[in-house]
Amino acid sequence: MKKSFNFLFLLLFLAMPAFAQKEYRGLPVIEATSNIADYKIGGELVKGTWHIMPEVSPDVLLVPVHGQQEKAVFYTNLDSIAVDVHPGEKHLFYVQLDGKYALTELRGFGFEALKFEQLKAKVSYKFIYEQNVNNVFLNTLRGKYQLDEIVKGATNDTEKALRMVNWVHRQWSHNGSNEPKRADALTILEEVKDGKKFRCVEYGIVATSCLNAIGLPARVMGLKTKDVETTTSGAGHVLLEVFLPDLQKWVMLDGQFDTMPMLHNVPLNAVEFQQAIANNYDELEIRSLSGTSKASYVNWVYPYLYYFDVRFDNREGLNIERETMKGKSSLMLVPAGAKNPKVFQVKYPMKRFLYTSSPADLYQSPEINTLQYSLR
Repeated sequence: MKKSFNFLFLLLFLAMPAFAQKEYRGLPVIEATSNIADYKIGGELVKGTWHIMPEVSPDVLLVPVHGQQEKAVFYTNLDSIAVDVHPGEKHLFYVQLDGKYALTELRGFGFEALKFEQLKAKVSYKFIYEQNVNNVFLNTLRGKYQLDEIVKGATNDTEKALRMVNWVHRQWSHNGSNEPKRADALTILEEVKDGKKFRCVEYGIVATSCLNAIGLPARVMGLKTKDVETTTSGAGHVLLEVFLPDLQKWVMLDGQFDTMPMLHNVPLNAVEFQQAIANNYDELEIRSLSGTSKASYVNWVYPYLYYFDVRFDNREGLNIERETMKGKSSLMLVPAGAKNPKVFQVKYPMKRFLYTSSPADLYQSPEINTLQYSLR
């Protein structure tokens, strides 16, 4: 009986068609008829955010690995490929779309808390923050868009900030190519009414202005990747931080994604967020009124959390002659031992920065009267 069963199984096996993974230039190929793809990292499925672009070679999908390895699955509308990814590993394959081959890379990376100098804030690093005392620009913004109604009934500053960044997030869909005629909140929102969509930069500008308009000191923050000088694209992201008086701390917000990171129910600033991703991922929360997922946001933003920069002069209005310090307009926080970057994406000189390795310099509390001194 056993012999007959084995013989029957062999016949069925031989009768099955043999499927071989299609290859191109020695790499696996999966097929697609749509340029939109999904991917799953661990247990988190991210739908509709990946665009297949044959002109980008390779197009890199970063795969975060919180342990020794992580399973990643890439789905087109017709096909899929699954791999086990380790930190530092690269898995290359092609997506065949409309007769073209899109070289795609799944690149694993681990998580490491950056190290900084734990020094007291330098008194010489002074910042100016908006007080909104009879500020015509901010009061016009506040009235025109009824910003007080957005935060009406909020029980604390955290809730106010969450409501405001959610409102800004909902004003337009992200477009990484468009720029406004002028980089101020009123101009941006007017152009949004005409159907224009903007970059992360504009989400940062508008959310910062709206928070300043309702009396919460806020500042635009630039993030940059470790390879900011050598990569040719995708080296920067812009978001914002707001100072919450009831908590007496700076807190990170991202208008493009509608997010506020929190740990043990305490909102985090950008540096604290980077540390929490590396050290407390399971306990980390991404607060979002529109439901942005923790895994997809962390996976996307983590590489940008390496260099952090803010302006010295954060006043609001049109045609402001901004104050500088030693001829520089911004302060950049650099990890201990890391290079002070001087070029953005190979060819754009970055000349506006002073550098520090102490988070205390970046996270000084706003002065009560920030206009009483000059930075020059």
